[in-house]
Amino acid sequence: MDKSDKTSDTFDLVVIGAGSGGLAAAKRAAAHGARVAVVEGSRVGGTCVIRGCVPKKLMIYAAQLGQLRQLASHYGWRDTLGDLDFEQLVSRRNQAVLGLEKMHEQRLVEANVTLLRGWAAVVGRGKVAVGERLLHSDKILLATGARPGGLSVDVTPKVISSDQFWDLKSVPRHVLVYGGGYIATELASILSGLGAKVSLAVRSRLLRSFDRSVGEHLTKCLSSNGIGIHEGVGAEQLPSLIGKLSPSCDLVLVATGRYPNTDRLRLSEVGVELTDTGAVRVDEHHCTAATGIYAVGDITGREMLTPVAIKAGRTWADRVFGGAASAPPMSYDNVPSAVFSLPPAASVGLSEEKARQRYGEAIEVNFSRFGPMLYSFLPREQRPQTMMKLVTRQSDGRVLGCHMVGDDAPEIIQGFAAAITAGVTREDLSRTIAIHPSAAEEFVLM
Repeated sequence: MDKSDKTSDTFDLVVIGAGSGGLAAAKRAAAHGARVAVVEGSRVGGTCVIRGCVPKKLMIYAAQLGQLRQLASHYGWRDTLGDLDFEQLVSRRNQAVLGLEKMHEQRLVEANVTLLRGWAAVVGRGKVAVGERLLHSDKILLATGARPGGLSVDVTPKVISSDQFWDLKSVPRHVLVYGGGYIATELASILSGLGAKVSLAVRSRLLRSFDRSVGEHLTKCLSSNGIGIHEGVGAEQLPSLIGKLSPSCDLVLVATGRYPNTDRLRLSEVGVELTDTGAVRVDEHHCTAATGIYAVGDITGREMLTPVAIKAGRTWADRVFGGAASAPPMSYDNVPSAVFSLPPAASVGLSEEKARQRYGEAIEVNFSRFGPMLYSFLPREQRPQTMMKLVTRQSDGRVLGCHMVGDDAPEIIQGFAAAITAGVTREDLSRTIAIHPSAAEEFVLM
């Protein structure tokens, strides 16, 4: 292709970033007849496919199977499988990820979306530079996601980020995970389940963005699973904590949050405003302050979750290219979220704390803690406890929040997310026939 041919490099839409939000928006816009280009400097699929949701869940399965092998002996099974072959696990995980990456590339071809390799920068109104190539489009969508942060202090052991976790060639003997969010909690569970001794250092408390009961209960569960939890550890206290854990601690994994990828984009030159955290500032329709430039997904700093990015990308494309300009903006209310730890946790709706801020004392809280039947054969002191919590509004009984820690929590909360979105009340739950024996029945029997 002649690089001087402006027509060949003119598109109806240029998407920067081939992650969940960018791919969803590109394919939906192309389905509406737009000529679309997607620019990606790394691998197609973004955080979720390459170094997030997908490989994480596979590793959680591996750790979970290790736990179930131990439990199986209480059911009479004799285990002769031997130790974990970590090299085989990593190889199969990487092959699964590669297969998904190729699938996403093929779907771009099928959608008639042009994929361009390289790092992009917005160099003027309607202009995107990719190396020496200049793309022209009246509409530019920023979807470059986010990256993990680092440490502000020097420590002795080797330090890796949550992205570098995927490069491990063996299970470390003793690892200190620093962070209290879902990424730190999940990676700590994986490493512990695969045989590492794990210490988890938290700046304040575990999962502070969730209902307080979720973090408190999961803290107890992780401690029972052998993870040493240290709360109230700021970065300046890390060297002292590591000194106490030495000499066995041979790795520090930092997972203290993710920060929007805006550094390469040259956004200040074209009038795109950023928040104090470096996220792209957008309105309810994902428009930036610069005409013709939009943003979806983690780069906006709003609900850094794959399904949110996908929904935002498709909603934006429908509005801009699909004739849905008058459609209401995407709602960020009642977004369900899950922590794939061992055990998992999940929530939808308002936490008790946020419900009280909004409605004062005019709410009702129902709480349940019980031992799942699966662990009946374990000694009582070793049986894990499931926690469930409902937050409702007293005036009309509407369910405001639903929270759970325990086996199958993400699967159960997904169903209740639909119910809460539809406006379910406590009376509706009371009229619902329970499935017995199950954990989910507890929500309709509270």
